[in-house]
Amino acid sequence: MVIEWLKFKVPPEQWELFIQKDEEVWTAGLKKFPGFLGKEVWVDVENQEIVMAIRWESQEKLASFPEKTIRELDKKMGVLKIPILESRCYQIRKFIL
Repeated sequence: MVIEWLKFKVPPEQWELFIQKDEEVWTAGLKKFPGFLGKEVWVDVENQEIVMAIRWESQEKLASFPEKTIRELDKKMGVLKIPILESRCYQIRKFIL
């Protein structure tokens, strides 16, 4: 499993609108795509940031998400399209003790 980790700087007065719109646009779009496993939204009140942890079956599934679809979903975000402040990708490893 792979975690796509995205951080956004969002003014507090836009948190609810941003999260709701993201659910309607991005989460709905991701659910249609093979390899998407789920998503969590974390709010950092102190730093006024929102972090999204998106779970994928594999790095290959994440990498195959079409650029055209990304542009289409971004456009649907309208005025609530906030640039990604930071992006990371983590491979989940399990160790047997």
